[in-house]
Amino acid sequence: MKAALAISWLVVGACSRPGLHPFFTADEEHRRPFIFAHRGGGGITPEETLPTLLAAYRRDPLAIVEFDIHRTRDGHLVVNHDDTVDRTTDGTGRIADLTLAECKALDAGHCARPGVGDGTAPAAECRGGSDPASFPFRARGFQIAALSEVLAALPAEAFVSIEVKAPGYERQAAEAMRASGRLDRLITGSENDDVGVRLKDLLPEVAHYLPRSAATCLALAAKLKLDYPACPRYQAFASPLSGAGLALDTRGVLRASHDQGVAVIYWTINDEAEMERLFRLGADGIFTDYPDRARVIVDRLRGEGAFP
Repeated sequence: MKAALAISWLVVGACSRPGLHPFFTADEEHRRPFIFAHRGGGGITPEETLPTLLAAYRRDPLAIVEFDIHRTRDGHLVVNHDDTVDRTTDGTGRIADLTLAECKALDAGHCARPGVGDGTAPAAECRGGSDPASFPFRARGFQIAALSEVLAALPAEAFVSIEVKAPGYERQAAEAMRASGRLDRLITGSENDDVGVRLKDLLPEVAHYLPRSAATCLALAAKLKLDYPACPRYQAFASPLSGAGLALDTRGVLRASHDQGVAVIYWTINDEAEMERLFRLGADGIFTDYPDRARVIVDRLRGEGAFP
C-alpha cells in the first residue's frame, strides 16, 4: 500500500510543476530573497503598532510588512500577535474579552526593549523590577491598532502579510482585505487548519500560507522524497529550521517545495550569520524582527552576485 501511494504521488507530481504565486514573482529581481518584517520589525520599535508598521515600509518598501489579527469583544479586528495583551502592554486580559476602546487605552510600548532579543521583554522583566530606562517607549503613545487603521495607513504599494490567529472571524477578515484593494500585494493564512481552508475559499486569488497539517504533509513528503500533490495546496511554507526532529533548512526541502510552486520562508531569523546562510542556501525569504539587518545582508550578497 505504501509503495502504491508513493508511486501515485510521483506520477501525479510529474504531470505538472506549477510556478510560484504572482505575489512572489512581482518585481522578483529586486525583491527576492524576501524579507518579512516580522511583527512589523518589532525588534526595532514596539511590535505590531501602527508607527512600527509604517516605519518598516518607509525604511524598506520592498520588505513585506507582517502582522497578526484578533477580534475584540465588540467585533473589531485589531493588530496584535498574542491573544492576550499581557506580554506587550501595561494591561492584562484576552483580546476577545476586551473592547476596542479598552485595547486602545493600553500602553503598547510598555514592554518594548529595542535591540534585545525579539524586541519585547519577558513578562518577568517588563513587570518586575527592571530598570525603567530599559523601556524607552513607555508612555509615548503607542497603541494597539485596528486592522482598518493599518490597511488605510499603509500605502497601496506596500506588500503585506496578515495572519488570522483564531477561528470565527475569517469572513470579516477576508472582507477587510478585499476592501483594501491590495490583494495582489497580500499574503494571508493561519496556523489553524480550518481557518486556513476558509481563508483560501474566501480569497482564492491571494497567496496563502500552509496551515499546520498541510505544512506537516509537505515537510514529510520532502524528507521522504515523495511528491506533494497528495497534500493540500497552498502557496507558501512558513517554516522553522526544524520540526518533529527533522531538519527543514535543506536544499532538498527547498527543491521539493519549489517543484510544487511553494515558496519557503524561514522564521524567526534574527542572527545575521544565520540570515546569510539561509539566503545562500536558496531560501525564498525569512521572517525577522530586524529587517534592516537582513536588507544590508541581501544588498551585499546581491552585489557579490550571490543571487541568479
